[in-house]
Amino acid sequence: MIRPFYKFLALILLGMILTQCSDKNSGEYVQEGLEHLNHEQYDSSKKSFLKAIEKDANNVDGYYSLGGIYNYQKKFKDAEQVFKSVLKIDPTHHNAWYSLGYTYELMGKKDEAEASYKKYRRLKGKMDSLMSQKEH
Repeated sequence: MIRPFYKFLALILLGMILTQCSDKNSGEYVQEGLEHLNHEQYDSSKKSFLKAIEKDANNVDGYYSLGGIYNYQKKFKDAEQVFKSVLKIDPTHHNAWYSLGYTYELMGKKDEAEASYKKYRRLKGKMDSLMSQKEH
């Protein structure tokens, strides 16, 4: 009677170990989401990006990619929020400033779009300047 119990317990423990081993980290979920995007599997991609953010609330790549999905799905308010989340984590993320501007443009908010584009151009210019200094 005890022997079947131990077999059952061993199976449960093995299952717990295997699920922990197969659990992906935040960056792996982002990569998975990008792979889904390459195959135009937008719902699967969105799920992967959400899992990435769930694993690491500071994963800018997860938020940024999710914003792109929301823009594609014409969920502009959601896109605006996730791009703002990127910028709360990293205010120098020039691509997020550009994408936020694009989202505002799609929403018909021209002044907000231009303000975001202006920040993008300023940050991108600084980045380009730093990169050219490193090359010399």
